[in-house]
Amino acid sequence: MTIDDLEQLASGQGWPPPHAGALAEVLLENFASPDARLRDALSFTLMDRLIEDGLLTLRQRVDLLRTALDDAHLFLGIGESITDRVFRRSFSVLMVPMVLGPDLSAGELPEDLVIWTLDRVLAYAQAERDWRGYVADKGWAHAVAHTADALDIVGRHPKTPLPQVSEVLSVIHYLAMLAYPLGYQEDDRLAFAAYRIIQSGRMSPDAIQAWLDCFQRLSGPDDQTETLGGANAEHFLRSLYFRFRAKDREHPWIDPIQTALDRFDIFLLYPQPDIEL
Repeated sequence: MTIDDLEQLASGQGWPPPHAGALAEVLLENFASPDARLRDALSFTLMDRLIEDGLLTLRQRVDLLRTALDDAHLFLGIGESITDRVFRRSFSVLMVPMVLGPDLSAGELPEDLVIWTLDRVLAYAQAERDWRGYVADKGWAHAVAHTADALDIVGRHPKTPLPQVSEVLSVIHYLAMLAYPLGYQEDDRLAFAAYRIIQSGRMSPDAIQAWLDCFQRLSGPDDQTETLGGANAEHFLRSLYFRFRAKDREHPWIDPIQTALDRFDIFLLYPQPDIEL
């Protein structure tokens, strides 16, 4: 299918398509394109519309998810840091919220598929090494943000075993403390995922507190590692703090988050002498 064909579909011409399943397979392969228009504005948007409009059968959605998370898609070139294959990986992981999102209430997907999906996402999050946000002339890679969206869904899915919900938050902690400059609102996406998982009630207060206690300053091989990891954690915790505060200014998790945040505040860690004016 050409870009012109996809442009027509995006404008509503020929929608709904007569062969939705075949179109979805083409769109999934387009996720690998370094062309932002083809990959993001057209293929991703049309894939989302196919699912949202109910044009794909359960079997087709399951097959798409399994393909997206296989070694030739989600794990293609894993470990590389600056190659175009990041687009295939980071957009493949977005099939998780697209397929599992509607299933939060529908409950159609089998439990073994949900658990397999969870395991693949957790493994991918810890194996990815290309954390670029926006790539000049090629658009969004955004692996951290896209992974956050997937973690949000698998962490809240009712068929995710309760012990593994803690693993999801552990991976969010890992991503929130990457020693890489995250400057494209990844902190907000990660905080939103953590917020929704905590609010889902699937974790005990003790487990949530233990997770917050894990946010401690890094002692890395150099100052840059400590500084970047600490800055990312501070931004994440600040975003999480205000997410809860926006919900309820007296929310019981606000003070524990503030305590964790204080561990990264350089003005508390290294008090400055008062200056008399």
